[in-house]
Amino acid sequence: MKRRELRVIRKSERYNFTVGAIVDSLQGAGVPTDEAIDIARAIEKHYRSHDVKNIALDDLVRRIGKMLEAKVGAEYAERFLQQTPPFVPIMVETAEGKTPFSRRKLAASLEKLELSFKVAHSLATQVGQQLRRQGSESIGERNLIHLTAMSLETLLGREMRLRYEAKTRQPSDLRVLESDGVYLPYSRGILAQSLSALGLGPELSHHLAKRAKEMLWRSGQLEVSRSQLRAAVRSLLVEEAGEEFARRYDLMQSIRRPEQPIIILIGGAPGVGKSSLATELAYRLGIPRVVPSDSVRQALRSLISADLSPTLHSSSYLAWRAELLPSERETAEAKPKRVVRAFQMQVQQLGTALSAIVSRSIIEQASLVVEGIHLVPGFMPQEQFPNATVIELVVAVQNPDIHRNHFSLREAQTRNYRHSERYLDHFEEIRFIQDFMLSQAEQEGVPVVEASDFDAAVDQALELVLNAVLLEQGEEETADKIEPA
Repeated sequence: MKRRELRVIRKSERYNFTVGAIVDSLQGAGVPTDEAIDIARAIEKHYRSHDVKNIALDDLVRRIGKMLEAKVGAEYAERFLQQTPPFVPIMVETAEGKTPFSRRKLAASLEKLELSFKVAHSLATQVGQQLRRQGSESIGERNLIHLTAMSLETLLGREMRLRYEAKTRQPSDLRVLESDGVYLPYSRGILAQSLSALGLGPELSHHLAKRAKEMLWRSGQLEVSRSQLRAAVRSLLVEEAGEEFARRYDLMQSIRRPEQPIIILIGGAPGVGKSSLATELAYRLGIPRVVPSDSVRQALRSLISADLSPTLHSSSYLAWRAELLPSERETAEAKPKRVVRAFQMQVQQLGTALSAIVSRSIIEQASLVVEGIHLVPGFMPQEQFPNATVIELVVAVQNPDIHRNHFSLREAQTRNYRHSERYLDHFEEIRFIQDFMLSQAEQEGVPVVEASDFDAAVDQALELVLNAVLLEQGEEETADKIEPA
């Protein structure tokens, strides 16, 4: 006896029910093949046992979703419900009109690239599943070519993608127009790197970079301006990460193309992590140059002899010993005032050179990060740099035990270049210097970044920099609105 045909109905549309269509749809949602087949057969058995001939599409989708949630998990059910429903054809929009997407036709075109039958049909199936995952019921012909080209590159390499593009005479690279009129290829990796600088995780950053490209492709343009790209990224940030990250993105763009140079001065005692923080901040903010004050001190040592300036040739926390007579060095004790006084002398010796480096960077309109123990609040007044946005920070580790552990960690990171014993033997002097820097920070109103947790320190420092830039921009806008008397 011939089995009764089942039909799926949506308004005036009628589709023949097949187990294969449901299996394909479930596989597109990531459901393993065996489970997909079991669910599809259970769905068919349900409708046949209830003597149903016409199945409402909405009822079918709901039933599959509930069964998925019960048998495989809510995550798979959600993916399935976001897809284009099974049986509904995806229409390809061409210059001649609309035509249903056909895996068979796409596979045949891929076989002309000398792909095997198996590979061509597998890739065509993959493209079809990707289309359904997007949840749309139509796609432009150019976007379909782009999607196929990207799938080819992922599976078989760039050369195969280029062969396909040459055959279809359709380039798949999105190009971005810069303000100087130069076109650059869209780079998902560079955009993801830029988004990770906001504090987003790598997975979300790459996901947003991929979505931004898809969004721009669906707009029907091969070439977009930088402002169009930023608008797309910003809308995705609001949707998936929130307004705070969108605000950070806006500020980050202004920082990377500032109207005036941004100078970040990061001070702190040895072992608090200021060098690592400076490097990470520079990376996230797109500032290409980081200057350690230690390198400036080393340059001055080559010009000024130890006999002329013994303090300069000593470590910052041992400079106090350079002032002692040889007979005193064995018995003298490190006392806060003695340690801090000698340290201040060294800071003052480097002050002119550090100021000159900052001034030169401002003249060249180049942003800069300067880090080191010699960046003490109050010793390099910001007023001497009127044509720059200057942000001053002090990095500290309040807990002595955590501070001690930092030296062992740094020794490992520098492959024993910085031996921890030398620092730990003079840990008391180092803490005297930190206490002095913290008191100076409080007196001068300079923010202190607690660095016992590096990731939290980076977030705090980044927020301080962004807020400082935002505040300065707001002050400039206010000043522009004030009319002269």
